[in-house]
Amino acid sequence: MNRNKKTVQPEDKLCQIAEFEKGLCEFFEKKMSELTNSELFTIEQLPTSAGIYVIFENDVTPLYVGRSGNIRVRVQEHTRPSSGSGTATFAYMLAKREFSSKFKNTKLNKENEKTPEFVKMFLDKKNFLKACKFRFVEIENDILQTMFEPYAAYKLGTYPDNNTFENH
Repeated sequence: MNRNKKTVQPEDKLCQIAEFEKGLCEFFEKKMSELTNSELFTIEQLPTSAGIYVIFENDVTPLYVGRSGNIRVRVQEHTRPSSGSGTATFAYMLAKREFSSKFKNTKLNKENEKTPEFVKMFLDKKNFLKACKFRFVEIENDILQTMFEPYAAYKLGTYPDNNTFENH
C-alpha cells in the first residue's frame, strides 16, 4: 500500500467533477489525445499510478480498455499464470470465446473450465496478453476514470467485442 498517497474525499471528487462538467467533452478529448499519442510500454514499464490502460495487439490494434488504481499491478493480474477468471478477466473472456468456437456444442461452465483444453487456452491467452504492449493515461479521480473507460473503449473500437459494460 502506498502510504504517501493522498486520500481524496468524496465531496472533493464531486467538486472536481463539477469543475469538468461544462468541459467534460474537452477533458475526454484531451485524455484521448494523451492516450493515443503516448508511446507503447511493456508491463514492466507501466506506472503504479491510477488511470486507464489499453492493451494493444501487434503494437497497433487496441484490444481492451481497463481502469485501475494501480495500472501495472492490474495488468500483471491479467497475465499472471496463477490468476483466475476473476482477476485475469480479459484473458478468461478470450479463452472462453476460443473454447466456445472450437467446441461449438459445448457451453462453458465450471466443469469445462477444469478441462485441460480450457486450462491451456486460458494460459495461452495470459501469455499472449503478456507479450502485448500498452498505453495509459493517468486519471486519479475514480469517478472520471469510470466515465472515461467506456468513452475510450467506444472511441478505440474495443466496445462491444472486448469491452462490455453490462451489469452483472
